[in-house]
Amino acid sequence: MAAFIPIIVLLVALIAYLAWKSHQRTIETWRSVAADLGLAASGGGGMSRPTLNGTIQGHPVTIDTYVVRSGNSSTTYTRYRVGYPRFGFDLTLKREGAFSAITKLFGQQDVEIGDELFDDAFLVKTSDPGRLKKLLTPSVRTGLLRLLASYGSAVVHQDHIIATRGRFESDAEVLKSTTQRLVATARLLASPDAGVTDEMVLDREQGLLDDVAGRIRERIETAPDDVDQRIFEVETLAASGHEDAAAERLAELERLAPADPDVVGWKEALQTERIPRSSSVDVDALAKDLFGGDDLSFETRSKFNAQYADAPVSWQGVVKKADPEQVIVTVANVHNDLYGNTDIDVVVENPTGGLVAVGEMVTVSGTLDTVDPLVRNLYLRGGVLGRR
Repeated sequence: MAAFIPIIVLLVALIAYLAWKSHQRTIETWRSVAADLGLAASGGGGMSRPTLNGTIQGHPVTIDTYVVRSGNSSTTYTRYRVGYPRFGFDLTLKREGAFSAITKLFGQQDVEIGDELFDDAFLVKTSDPGRLKKLLTPSVRTGLLRLLASYGSAVVHQDHIIATRGRFESDAEVLKSTTQRLVATARLLASPDAGVTDEMVLDREQGLLDDVAGRIRERIETAPDDVDQRIFEVETLAASGHEDAAAERLAELERLAPADPDVVGWKEALQTERIPRSSSVDVDALAKDLFGGDDLSFETRSKFNAQYADAPVSWQGVVKKADPEQVIVTVANVHNDLYGNTDIDVVVENPTGGLVAVGEMVTVSGTLDTVDPLVRNLYLRGGVLGRR
C-alpha cells in the first residue's frame, strides 16, 4: 500500500492543478465579458471568484456568485442583478412553481390583477395591488411572460430583477446574453413606452402583424441593443410569414445575445422544414398539442411547420372580431402550465361567406398558413365563413 502513496499524492496534486487552471480560465472569461459589457471586474484572486459591477443603458448591473450548502455538498450559483428606479411599493413577482398551490394554503398571498393568463403564470406578492396593476400594462405583462418562459429563475422586485444559474458560469456568451436580456427587461419595467408598446401588443393580438413589425423596427433603430424589442420583432415577422426578414433580424440579434434561449431557439425554428399536411386536423387535438404544454414560442413554431402547415380545416367557433378585411374566431380553449387558461383564435384575412357579427357561432374553413405562438393565433389562407 505504501508504494501507491506517491502515486495518490501525485494524482491529487494533478487534479488540484487542473481545477486551478480551469478556475483561472473562467476568471479570465469573466474579465473579458466585463470589458465587452463596459463593467468593472473585482476580486478573482487565487481560487476566489470575481464580481462584475457597472452600468448598462443606465441600469446598475452586478454579476456575482454565492454558495448554498446542504449537508456535505454545496452548489455554486451565478447571480445576475439589474436595477431600475424603485416602484414605490414592495414587490416580489416570479413564475408559478409546482408547489405554489401548497404554499398558498399556508398563508403565502398571491395578488391577482384580473388578467387570467398572467395571474395563472405568476406568483405575486405586493404591498400595493392597485399600483401594481397600473405597472403591469399589456406590454410589460407580455415581456415578463416571454422572459419567465426562458429564464424560469428570474424574480422581479421593487427596484431590481434577479436571475440565477446553478454553476460558476464559464461561458462568455451565456454571461453576456443573460445580462443583455435582463437589462432589456429592466428597461421595459422602468419605461414601458420606450420599447414594445401596449398598442403593439394589442394590435398583434388582433392580427395586424405587418403594421406592428414596421412600428417595432422604428423603435429598434433608436435602441439597437434592446433584446426584448428584437425578439418581439422576430416573432412578429415569423408569424406574418416573412421568413427571410425574420432570419435577417435574428442574425442581427444573434450578435447581441448569441446564447439567449429565444435567439438559439428561433434560429432552429426558422430552419425547420415546412412539411405540408394534406389531412384535416381536429381543433382540440391541435390546440392541446401546440399550446397545452410548456413549449416555448419557437418550439411551437417548429412543431407547427413539421406537423400542421397547410392542413385543410373546418372548425366551429365564436366570432371575437369582425370587419370586411379580417375576422377572428375563437375555436378552442386550453390550459397551459405557464400561461394558464387561454383562447385559441383563428385569424382570417379577407374572408368569403359574408359579414358576421361578434359573438356569433360560425364555421371557419381554409388552409392553415402560419402560427403566432405568443398570442396563440392561427392564420388561415382562403378562409371561408359559414353560419351554423
